[in-house]
Amino acid sequence: MTLDTLLYNGEFHSMDDTNSIYEAMGIKDGKISFIGKDKEAGEIEAKEKIDMKGKLVLPGFVDTHLHAMDYAETKKFIRLNGSNSVDEVIKRGKEHYSKHGLYKGWLIGWGWNQADFEDGNEFIYKKDLDKISTDYPIILVRVCGHVAVTNSKAMELIIKNGVPEEDMEYIDTEKGILRESAVTIYRKILEKPTVENIKDMILTVQEDFLKEGITQVHSADYFSAVPEEDWEKVIIAYTELEKAGKLKVRTYEQCMFFVYENFEEFIDKGYRTGQGGEYFKIGPLKVISDGSLGARTAYMNEPYSDDPSTRGIQVLDEKQLRKFFTKAKEKNMQVAVHGIGDGAIEIAADILNEVNKDDLSNPMRNGIVHAQITNERILDKMVKGNITAYIQPVFIEDDMEVAEVRLGKERVATSYVWKTMLDKGIHISGGSDSPVVSFSIMENIYFAVTSKNKKGLPKEGWMPAQRLSIDEAVRLFTINAAYQSFEENIKGTLEIGKYADIVGLEKNIYNIPKDEIKDVKISFTMVNGETVYKKD
Repeated sequence: MTLDTLLYNGEFHSMDDTNSIYEAMGIKDGKISFIGKDKEAGEIEAKEKIDMKGKLVLPGFVDTHLHAMDYAETKKFIRLNGSNSVDEVIKRGKEHYSKHGLYKGWLIGWGWNQADFEDGNEFIYKKDLDKISTDYPIILVRVCGHVAVTNSKAMELIIKNGVPEEDMEYIDTEKGILRESAVTIYRKILEKPTVENIKDMILTVQEDFLKEGITQVHSADYFSAVPEEDWEKVIIAYTELEKAGKLKVRTYEQCMFFVYENFEEFIDKGYRTGQGGEYFKIGPLKVISDGSLGARTAYMNEPYSDDPSTRGIQVLDEKQLRKFFTKAKEKNMQVAVHGIGDGAIEIAADILNEVNKDDLSNPMRNGIVHAQITNERILDKMVKGNITAYIQPVFIEDDMEVAEVRLGKERVATSYVWKTMLDKGIHISGGSDSPVVSFSIMENIYFAVTSKNKKGLPKEGWMPAQRLSIDEAVRLFTINAAYQSFEENIKGTLEIGKYADIVGLEKNIYNIPKDEIKDVKISFTMVNGETVYKKD
């Protein structure tokens, strides 16, 4: 047999059950057909032979939670990440308008974080955005996506267009603040995306993912860039692109619904977890139970330490979650539920265990996305129901600055406990939640193994006892991620018969100081045996 491609003189970490390491790998028809030593490889015929020159090669990376459509659209927005003052936000807004004008008639920004402000301001308000302009609508979304602020014109248009009664409690018209489900309400005024628009967004982000070695994403796309009621347009767009052979990155769609009737329509049309082709599949039902820590909307069992007047927000309450989870169980839909606060996570775990009490082995691999603020009782409930966790190590960059202020030492001490989760047998996979933060896998691995920020602080790590080994961190984005999409038998490790989805690194992360991992670049990315990215 003649192989299509033979890679040799490399260091291939398979991430299999025994962490086998090989020197060479062969590819035939998009699958791994040989893996072994260089001596064995020398006797094999191949159309193309590539010298790896000692490079580290890993299974292709998978990000198990992000928002691809929102990331695509934010490339057209004002980027506010790193703004260190309200004045800086205003300045960036004015500069963006002068260079790029409006997007669909609005000035839209993403990424501000009041924790970065060094000017004494604790938030941004309507009066601040009015300094940019009162002639056209402006909305700036916080980095978490759970809070936004508008100028007077935008608030006027939002109210005039009509606000659902259930969203009114999340709107502060005087200060111009929108929270949770109200954050995306302005979308009802904007021109809706067509299937062709969505295709353009998908194709726009592919190259960015491939540059980071990402060969598959688990993406929640019915959210902001694509309104929930247009959910089927996303499925049509991906399906048509796959049929046309234009998809280079695999997608496992996290089907996000706030409105039960929309999910019911989805089910009635016959859509189910696992349907699709090699490059696009229907994934879990995705629901949001609370908000974010930075915005104080994560739902807590006890009040916030720095604001005793609130415990956060339940986006979906117990009754609503039970309705969603029950329908999902009846129709064999996997469930992924956003839970950051301990109150939200515990409620989600309790209801998942209640709904699935006849089989707590969790055959649908239901999980909690983020699973940040926990305690021993909550972890035991997750163990009881074999509930998985989708974690984001990259979150500690910002959260280490605010977690103790928001929650106090006692609650923080039992949170972000990735190592403890592993030790308890909780299945964890890794993601970024982009565009909330960067989807760089190297940065994510760095945070997981060092527990430091990008400046290398604290020197001993923020949560040193929760640091993962490099193998454990790599597994978050390879075989553990494949398990979360029921694909561990076809991807996630370098083994014969699996997809030839692989990534080569410029430096060997096993042989360099851990503080340098975040800066390692991707040398090449292969999907289905085809080189889809190569560093210049």
